[in-house]
Amino acid sequence: MTTNPEFERQLLLECPPARLSSATAVLGTVFAFCYFLDDYRFGSISSAAALGLFWLITLLWGARQSLDSIVDEYRDRTWDTQRLSALGPWQMAWGKLLGSTSMVWYCAGFCLLVYTLSAGQSTDLPRFYFYAIVGGLLVQSAALLLGLLAVGRGQTKTGSILLPALIGFAVVAPQLGDLSEIAGLGSAGFRWQPWYGWQFAQQDFHQFSLFCAVFWCMVANYRLLAQALGLRKPPTAWLGFIVFLVVYLGGLIPSGNFGLALAGFGVCGGLTYLSVVAEPQQPMQIKRLLDYYRQHNWRRVIEEFPLSWLSFALALPFALYLSANRAHIAWFELSLHSYPLAALLLILRDCAIYVYLCYGKNPQRAFNLSLLAAVLLYGVLPGLFSALGMPSLSALFFPLCADSALAALLYAALQSALVLRLAYQRWRQTV
Repeated sequence: MTTNPEFERQLLLECPPARLSSATAVLGTVFAFCYFLDDYRFGSISSAAALGLFWLITLLWGARQSLDSIVDEYRDRTWDTQRLSALGPWQMAWGKLLGSTSMVWYCAGFCLLVYTLSAGQSTDLPRFYFYAIVGGLLVQSAALLLGLLAVGRGQTKTGSILLPALIGFAVVAPQLGDLSEIAGLGSAGFRWQPWYGWQFAQQDFHQFSLFCAVFWCMVANYRLLAQALGLRKPPTAWLGFIVFLVVYLGGLIPSGNFGLALAGFGVCGGLTYLSVVAEPQQPMQIKRLLDYYRQHNWRRVIEEFPLSWLSFALALPFALYLSANRAHIAWFELSLHSYPLAALLLILRDCAIYVYLCYGKNPQRAFNLSLLAAVLLYGVLPGLFSALGMPSLSALFFPLCADSALAALLYAALQSALVLRLAYQRWRQTV
């Protein structure tokens, strides 16, 4: 591990002797105070304090540290120097993740030691260690991923990037508390988790899911760093991630034969939205792609192919299958109709609106303007015409309100064609 220069650099920056001694003194004072409150032993007060500090340190402070490890490089204009080094993307990924959070894990280890001394005999400590450490690594790895996506879009203000990490902290921290309780329940908290008809122990299934989440976060960090270093790679990791999510979520959907198709449509549709926002929308990338296509340079075509296009293309067979088999989504049909092909065209329309705005004069405002357009198209205009007693006009803007699948498909196709035409015209003016 110490042969990685990036890890050694981060270690020297984050763990000077003065900071180590200060952190030890502060934590030692806190836990000494808890020891006195527990009548000169490590009891319930020490256990609660150790667990609370562990959440704050690993999730909140750790997310900030891993985020800053990449954002600071861009903000201080030192990233270009790093790109000239001989380090590969994998060395860079784990060197930044573990090196920037080395001080965090030193303090977290202190908290885990106190929790171990104060936990009851019924606590399943190995299971708790797994949830605590892997949960912390997941949040920190996700924060590094957010940082890479943000700097790829030219965003270097930590405050706005850290907000999703704080939301992740708010979501994960209570779960960690529950998991610590589960770890203390032993066999009393044992439950089964159905998956494709098989029954798995719920705690084992949660551990497997958490481990997979960390794995895919690190794969995403590796691929984004490879892209930042100028290494061209085919989208095999993205395809593997889609297949994994479809198979994983398909087993959790209790919808009989349509579970895999529903999961495939939802995953590919959702990843289409995610990838079109995450990828830098550069008009010249499309021009390069077309040039490679004309030259029959298929390897370059595969490497330049946008992930949003790939996700959308993979969603099409699932939408056709669901439409042909008239699959219904019970919770979705309470207020709307389930027209998978029309929904797919609406995804295409929304992505085209975002790309059209990205090609404009203020691409940094494209995301906010796209959200505003979505509010108008999905909420304000359909609701206004419905309130006026004109459901046909409401369905024109929101085709899933239409009573006929053919009408919904026609309305969605007209909207998609119009927005695609506008995006194409703006792209021609840009290149």
